[in-house]
Amino acid sequence: MSDSNSGEPDTKRSAERQQFLNELEALQRLDTTNESLESQYDDMTEIEQKRMVEKLIIENEADIRTFSMFLKLPTVCLLMLNLVFAYNYAVSGFGGPKLPFTSIRLYADHPMVATEISVVILQFTIYLLSSSRWDWITKGGVTVLLLAGVGCPLVSSWNGVVELVWWMLPALNLAVVSFAQLNMRRSRRDIEKLAARVNHDKNE
Repeated sequence: MSDSNSGEPDTKRSAERQQFLNELEALQRLDTTNESLESQYDDMTEIEQKRMVEKLIIENEADIRTFSMFLKLPTVCLLMLNLVFAYNYAVSGFGGPKLPFTSIRLYADHPMVATEISVVILQFTIYLLSSSRWDWITKGGVTVLLLAGVGCPLVSSWNGVVELVWWMLPALNLAVVSFAQLNMRRSRRDIEKLAARVNHDKNE
């Protein structure tokens, strides 16, 4: 008798675990398939549909909060850098300002602007690397752009072609960030459509 009773909880846990794995597999399809969300929605159970909408909402809200924060941080950094470099120019002249807390001098044509751009690139790249929407291949590419964009203003001026390439890399990085922002807006619209569809099915 005791053996049969002890077997029931195990069977129940096994069934719940299998259901959870099935739902997890369905949610993972969001990141691995090119099908539209509506098509995926039709193939899911009611519980999977609700969890899909909840997952999208949580990811979207987290992305928006993170993006907003990283939009504010560069502004603070730029203000601090302006004050630091204004002081350096005042005491060192135009021979090249020193980096804060170091004896390293910058030799870019426009060192203050170049360093400020590097700070902005750094902030946006940290956002991209921290986002769960990007796989490791994309993160690797973004890391390369980060190193190139931040390193560019810290080197001496080269010939025009090389300098153009160096400045195109951070511009490309900022373009990726803009795409990420547009993607978040599109995902928000998708969430609203799916949520409305869930409510419509519930009313029926």
